[in-house]
Amino acid sequence: MRKILSLVLVSTFIAGILSACSKGGGTQDNGSGGLHVVTENDTIPPVLEITTPVSNQAYASGSTISITGKISDDLGLYRGSIRITNDATGEVLKEQLFEIHGVLLYNFNVAYVATATAVTDYTVSVFFEDHGLNNASRSLKVKVNP
Repeated sequence: MRKILSLVLVSTFIAGILSACSKGGGTQDNGSGGLHVVTENDTIPPVLEITTPVSNQAYASGSTISITGKISDDLGLYRGSIRITNDATGEVLKEQLFEIHGVLLYNFNVAYVATATAVTDYTVSVFFEDHGLNNASRSLKVKVNP
């Protein structure tokens, strides 16, 4: 009986997520082989607020860069990414992907332990998109000292 109840609850949860992702509109390939339903009447982009780090913040090698903030949307978010890139090499040091279908407000927190043997500049990029394919993005520079 517990297994059946658990299956019903999981099925209901999944159905809720899928319906949140399929409110009106056209379709688009979501990059993973499936179709994403676009909310065509959603014309307002999400609102992005980055709390940390601040632009040009300096870190010592071995310390943690924490990317925190929030993203909100009036009709619900779709997906996003946070990336830290080494400016000198172009190497992506950290990438966190988000699938947050239908969520109106999402607080994010991504951490990366920085290491450097010489002064190194990093770019922190934050990107989020809603179901209308409107997006909000911001990039800022930080420095890591040996």
